[in-house]
Parts: sequence; C-alpha cells; structure tokens
Amino acid sequence: MTSLASTMIDQLVQGDRKTIARAISQVENDTPLSKEILKSIYGRTGRAYRVGITGPPGAGKSTLTNKLARVYRLQQKKVGIIAVDPTSPFTGGALLGDRVRMSEVELDEGVFIRSMASRGSLGGLSKRAKEAADILDAAGYDVVILETVGVGQSELDIASAADTTIVVLVPESGDGIQAMKAGLMEIADFFVLNKADRPGADQAVMSLNMILGFRAHTAESWMPEVLKTQASEGKGTEEVAEFIHRHRSFLET
Repeated sequence: MTSLASTMIDQLVQGDRKTIARAISQVENDTPLSKEILKSIYGRTGRAYRVGITGPPGAGKSTLTNKLARVYRLQQKKVGIIAVDPTSPFTGGALLGDRVRMSEVELDEGVFIRSMASRGSLGGLSKRAKEAADILDAAGYDVVILETVGVGQSELDIASAADTTIVVLVPESGDGIQAMKAGLMEIADFFVLNKADRPGADQAVMSLNMILGFRAHTAESWMPEVLKTQASEGKGTEEVAEFIHRHRSFLET
C-alpha cells in the first residue's frame, strides 16, 4: 500500500470529513488509488445499515430522506446520505440539487451528504454508489441512506445495494394496473405513500394493499405494508424509521 493510501485510510476510519469526500471522489473517478482504498477498508464494512429510497420523480424522496435523517440524529446515530441525480445526456453535467431539500441536516456534523451524478447508469444509482456506501460504512456511519434518481419500473439497482428498500409513491403515481407492472413494485420491503393529504390518498393505499394481497407469501415471509406520510410536514417519518427497524429485526432473525 502506498503511503498516501495508508494516510487516507487512517484519517478515513477516524471519520475525517474531507478525507471521506476525497475517497469518494477517487472511487467515482475509478483511480488506481481508489482500488487500494476499497481493498483496505473491506474488513471494516458491514456495520452500517443501508436504506434505499426510490420511486418516481416528484414523489418526495429527498424530503423523506431529510426528515428520516433527523429522526436518526435524535437517536444519536451518524447518518450518511448518498443522493443520486440524473446526468444530462447532452452536456454530461448534473444539477446535484437533492441536497437543497436537505437543508435541515446539511450542517449537522453527524450527517454526511454526498451528491453523485448517475453518469449514464440506467439502474437508478450511480455506478459507484455501493462503493461510496462502503466508505461511509468504514468511516463509522450507523445508517447509510441511498436515494436514487426518479425511476420507472425497471431501475432496480437499489434492491441489491440496500438492506431495506422503500418505494415512495404519491396518490397520482398511477392506477392499479400501472402499479401491478413488474419491476419497481416488486422490490419494496414496504411502501410509503407520501403527500397523503392530497385527494385520492386513501384510494391509492387501498389499491396498493389489494395488489399486495395477490402476492404469494407464508407466515414466515416478510409482507410489505403501506405507510402514509406528509414528509414536508414531518408527519409519518418516525413510523417509517420504526418500520425500517422492524424489517431489520426480521432480517436478523
């Protein structure tokens, strides 16, 4: 291992924020140094619980992520957030604007937010999002939240990257037939119907529950449920955190 990599690893595991940012940049750019970093931290990963938040554009994923991070901070947990924004197919640039909606936790020393461009990846995540999560894991963060770009029905990378996957929908997300299509609806460990104060929310919950009732399951299997939230008001986010805990307990059992 080079002396530079060794120094970075030492600072990384101590939670130095600048070093974490530099290490993620190395990984994003797939440099030779990044391979040394990832190899060195591998034995230190596996402690952070990874939560995936996905859903169609405009469902309120960033707002829910922001409020969820606040709940975890009240529990004295360190939170890492990886927010993926779409890359322009024309300029190759990305706005990286998700953190605008995370102003409540952005200045919290116990929260590390990293915006990443999708860089053409079609799975909803950046190609290096999993490795970035490994870095935050090794740096001592208790929870890592991965927020995807606004996705449709086939962008399913999040299912393999997260321990618990939440699909965020709104009352206008579509009728029952749309919801039954394969893909996005099948990866959720539970659903969050956000903006539940809007007309049609109760009907949307009923439709989702009806569709979930068609799934084959046993008494021992996990059965997804539907939670209602108004993330902009902070309503329902504590219940979301509690449901994540329930799913984690189920997995551990």
